[in-house]
Amino acid sequence: MYYYILDQGNIPIEKFERLQTQLSGLLAEFKIGGEVARVTPLRSVQDLVEIASQRACKTLVACGSDDTFNLLLAALKGRDFTLGFVPLDDQSFLSKILGIGDLLGAVKTIAARRIERIDLCKISGNYFISSLEFGVMSQNIKSTGFWSGLKLLSSEPKSLKVRIDDSYTIDLEALGGLAVNIRSTSSKNQKIANPTDSNMDLLILEPLNKMEIFRYKKDIAEGVLENVPKSTIIKCKKIEFLEPRGLPLSMLGRIVAKFPATVEIIPQRLRMIVGKNRTF
Repeated sequence: MYYYILDQGNIPIEKFERLQTQLSGLLAEFKIGGEVARVTPLRSVQDLVEIASQRACKTLVACGSDDTFNLLLAALKGRDFTLGFVPLDDQSFLSKILGIGDLLGAVKTIAARRIERIDLCKISGNYFISSLEFGVMSQNIKSTGFWSGLKLLSSEPKSLKVRIDDSYTIDLEALGGLAVNIRSTSSKNQKIANPTDSNMDLLILEPLNKMEIFRYKKDIAEGVLENVPKSTIIKCKKIEFLEPRGLPLSMLGRIVAKFPATVEIIPQRLRMIVGKNRTF
């Protein structure tokens, strides 16, 4: 049984109501109807996941923004569902990763029911499938102008202390970095950010000169730090962010934890409905 969780989030009410009507028609057309529940001030995503579990639903579908899906992951608490995603937000990052496209494409993807087992990451009780950012990487570098980007990437580096896989500790002077499971710039043949390899990739951006900033700003903005000189890249299963204390770790612009914090990979944990154009 399908259980659809609709979340308006920051979508204007007129647009949300129109998308909800379209979604209802498409679910009927593709014969993948089920119970549809809407997030309200009195019913959170977590509450609706609890209801779905009580009703023995097998497939949960988050309908809303990328944050809706991340809230769904956080509410799973070890329960075993097949997950789907329907983007109602034009700026969805996950829709590209999962290869599902727009509303129609997402419904077609769910109807086709192509399921891939992918790795899940955990930090401070939160779960995610994409990435965490810290330092300058937590800023929206894509949207900055040339001079603003230059100033941002020319800022003073931070002294990072990170422990890897309970095995060794590294100390680095860095501008920031990423802990990545998957990203929109991944590819099926790429070794970095493969969510089926049972590893995370820790990408750390070290200080750059002005010429390097100018040359590699696009790669930095897209999180492809392996293309940037002096970057440190480590494959691992567990990362302990130790210092500097209080440095935020964010996900899609939302702070989810601060140093010290630990992030771990849970291999092949999720059954995810994906499209043929997924980035992994």
